[in-house]
Amino acid sequence: MLRLFGAALVVFTGWAAGWHLAEKKRRRLAVLEQLERLIALVQDEIVYRAAPLSDILMLLKERRDMPGLCLADCGQLQRLACPPDLDKPAWNQLEGFFTRLGSAAGQEEARHCAYYLRRCAGLRDEARREYEQAKQLYAKAGLCCGALAALLLF
Repeated sequence: MLRLFGAALVVFTGWAAGWHLAEKKRRRLAVLEQLERLIALVQDEIVYRAAPLSDILMLLKERRDMPGLCLADCGQLQRLACPPDLDKPAWNQLEGFFTRLGSAAGQEEARHCAYYLRRCAGLRDEARREYEQAKQLYAKAGLCCGALAALLLF
């Protein structure tokens, strides 16, 4: 009976590991969607209201639809840190948006926002494909690996 319980635990652990890896991909996708929304909001505020960056940051902090970006800890929009659920290569492609923010005039700033919005959309689309694949594969692969390990141990 104890061996059967141990085998079931190994199978469950394999499934849980696969689910965790797929969940990591989902969180990455969610952060990229939030970053895309943030860039679009910043672009709108700059183009239509000509709002200063400090006002834009306060507006963003009031919103509750971007929890993965850790905006509450941010003192300046130009110094936004890499979100915990985003990998460094993706952040390196988007970090320039924040570091260069506010360094150009209105029209140039709008083009700057539009460029990074397209770049973020490309990263989001790639992350969505990766998540869909992971959702289909990782939990099942983890379950199979767990079952194989249980058979080898049993």
